[in-house]
Amino acid sequence: MKTKILITAALMSIMAIISGCEGKITTSSDLDRDATQLSESIADTSSTEQSDSITTSQNTNTSISEDNAKSIALKDADVSESDITGMRIKQTIDDGISVYEVDFYVGNKEYEYEISAQDGSIRSKDTDIDNDFGSAAQSKAGVSLEDAKKTALSKVNGATEKDIRIHYEYDDGRQIYEGSIVYNEMEYDFEIDSETGKILSWESESVYDD
Repeated sequence: MKTKILITAALMSIMAIISGCEGKITTSSDLDRDATQLSESIADTSSTEQSDSITTSQNTNTSISEDNAKSIALKDADVSESDITGMRIKQTIDDGISVYEVDFYVGNKEYEYEISAQDGSIRSKDTDIDNDFGSAAQSKAGVSLEDAKKTALSKVNGATEKDIRIHYEYDDGRQIYEGSIVYNEMEYDFEIDSETGKILSWESESVYDD
């Protein structure tokens, strides 16, 4: 009521000026009508903004958990959790919609999923195969794949073989083991010299970093 009175008073002042300039008479009922229309317009704008806010909130709500998203991805890939190495799950917003990005490895095959956090639907998926030059190339290395695994895992307390992804690679004239460990919400990327077993590079970051 107080707001309507203030609006009415403002309109009366404006209309009085206009009336004086144009020689027209503005009645109290005209001002009441204009005030009512202005109030309704303000109410409509507020209602629209509130509706938009609710819609945005609904788009970012999460209805399924990380474990649900993981189960959906594994079921679609037709693999069991014991088969995978180096899984990473990250929740993010894509086009205003909350989604889970699920990445994991089975052997030398990488799976990437984007799953809706609202209803569990698979929005996108992709698979890639790493070229590890085969077992024949690995046999020429001075350090075995298993030894390279142990070297990398020894630097991450608590991590096990299910958390590591590693493959043999020939890079810039060097024979190396390259891989990553995903454990306790951290990802560790590394390179190990296949001849000496020495760690050539080691980097770490949160799995939630882009």
